[in-house]
Amino acid sequence: LLIRVLNGRTPQEILDTQLYFIDAIGLSANLSPTRANGLAAMVKQMRLYALAFQAKAD
Repeated sequence: LLIRVLNGRTPQEILDTQLYFIDAIGLSANLSPTRANGLAAMVKQMRLYALAFQAKAD
């Protein structure tokens, strides 16, 4: 889901994107705590990569 939503976006768009759909579809409510932590870690890592690419481009 994250790849589908963030694919093709610029680093700034990734940083600005609010991933409200995670709560809207009830995904976070149906994940175990460990999987929810993993999802949060993936989002954080994708944003860190976007930040790094943005800094490199500047």
